[in-house]
Amino acid sequence: MSLQSLRAPLWVLIAAFFLAACGGSSNKDLPGPPVGGLSLEPGDSQVTVSWKETPGVEYWIFASPNNPNVSMSTWLASTGSTYRLKVNSPFIVSGLLNGTPYSFFMTSRVNSGPGGEASPTVISTPRLAGSVWKAGTKLNTGAKTGMTYGGVIDTATNTVKYVYVAVGQEGRMFSASSIDAWTALTPVIKTDLNTAGFGLGKFLVLGAAGKILYSTDAQTWLTATSATSQNLNALAVSGNFAVAVGDNGTIITSKDAMNWSIAKSVPTTAHLLGVTYAPNGTWAAVGASGTLLTSSDGLTWTSQTTGTLSDLKTVGALATAVNTTTNTYTYVAVGNNGTIISSPDALTWTTRNAGTSESFNDMSSINQFLAVGSRGTIVTSSDGINWTQQTSNSVINLNTLLRADNQYVVVNSAGDLIYSK
Repeated sequence: MSLQSLRAPLWVLIAAFFLAACGGSSNKDLPGPPVGGLSLEPGDSQVTVSWKETPGVEYWIFASPNNPNVSMSTWLASTGSTYRLKVNSPFIVSGLLNGTPYSFFMTSRVNSGPGGEASPTVISTPRLAGSVWKAGTKLNTGAKTGMTYGGVIDTATNTVKYVYVAVGQEGRMFSASSIDAWTALTPVIKTDLNTAGFGLGKFLVLGAAGKILYSTDAQTWLTATSATSQNLNALAVSGNFAVAVGDNGTIITSKDAMNWSIAKSVPTTAHLLGVTYAPNGTWAAVGASGTLLTSSDGLTWTSQTTGTLSDLKTVGALATAVNTTTNTYTYVAVGNNGTIISSPDALTWTTRNAGTSESFNDMSSINQFLAVGSRGTIVTSSDGINWTQQTSNSVINLNTLLRADNQYVVVNSAGDLIYSK
């Protein structure tokens, strides 16, 4: 059965449910809308809805894009309409389109009964994160931090819960369900931990002397069988394959995160500092003195000409949809002295002007390119060619960047967090 043939009866069922629940009654005993109405805060692909709750009352949120006059009677027929049931304040409505204005209203109910009078409609437009930054908590990882975000199974409820993991100097490890409160974990080793990632169903932590740790719950950590004693600096994971890079041209790979092997062919002895994977099957690694390598399988690597001798710290790929089944990718690598290079194919690279000579230390390539660096530098780009400087309200070196949970989290050289969502 096709999606089109399923959609019609599905909407008929939804319509019947909501119309029955709404009732259209003017009964004065039905709960009224929240006192003070709804307060909206736009974010990246989301809007946070806040209101004053009344005990014993359920709240249902309704939203519709590009429809400033939406009401309960017109909401159901609106293209792209969405809803959330039995929510509490504040509630994040995610999965929205950036740059599209959404109209929100709410009904109040008791025991999923008929809805009372709808709240006044309010409008908010989701937008890319990265332009407004706020100070966060202190994270005592030291000057070097690795950070990741992933899901763990809560056996008590059989649900997936998402967890942040941060690591740093002398084996320091922390976990958190949100970036506001971190819990120190008992160190497994005393070696500096340089990077962290999530993939192959596990949290992965890598560091000095080739040390690799893994965990399925972010609490109990085991030591992997590493294939090197070189310092490991960066990690990337595809659906079923992991690649880590390190000093002196080290590249190691794994299919299970527990056992690692040396890559077959690596044509450099330069320190490798960053690595990425694009879903079209392209791996790219960067490092000292403008080193850039590419691979189609993560095992055999080829050197590419970058046109720069600056150390390249990290590399990423941003997808642009061509149609419903095909993406094109723009590749960007960033590094010391404001160096930014971009490529349409990871083979031919062009130098770009970032408008700064500050060094870049890390970059995200989700929804847009966002790079962070020395003296609080943050720049963004939608195409890898034209870059905009953002205000971080910091003058300290920004070393580590994570894009997770629809927000950017940055750790500076003093172990302080800043974030944007």
